[in-house]
Amino acid sequence: MEGKYTGIRYVHAKGEIQAKVWHTKYKNVPYNATERSKTGNIQNQYSIKLNNFKINLSKGVSKFKIYDTIEAENKMKLFSDFYLPISIIKTTYEEVQEEQKTYEIEEAKNIGIQQLQEELDNEIENEEMIVGKNINTYEKENSVDVYVTYEVLENIGTNEKIVF
Repeated sequence: MEGKYTGIRYVHAKGEIQAKVWHTKYKNVPYNATERSKTGNIQNQYSIKLNNFKINLSKGVSKFKIYDTIEAENKMKLFSDFYLPISIIKTTYEEVQEEQKTYEIEEAKNIGIQQLQEELDNEIENEEMIVGKNINTYEKENSVDVYVTYEVLENIGTNEKIVF
């Protein structure tokens, strides 16, 4: 018989395999919280560093009561790849204000839900593939636990080469 094949024959198949994948985020939102925000006020101070010896060009510390410190060091170079043991350090102080916030139970829930949904929306590339959203909140004495789950249809199939 001509053209008859006996035995095992492997062939490539192409297809799409979709599965429902759950993406879950969790956040604990306290009813009493301290929120930090930048005021926009900054103060710069400079210093010179020779080897491990530091010379401050300005006196004292920051005039701000609450602040964040950012330090940037620039090394001096003589040629493209030859650095001197001298560097200039720029210290930037950014003023921060702290505000005490008190939330009602529903406010805390809504804040947690909104923040988690924004995070999940940024992570999921194709929003049309979201088939379900599930939100769970659990009230505690001083806070609320928020869980947000997105159910997303995702292609989980991969193309693989068959090697004999």
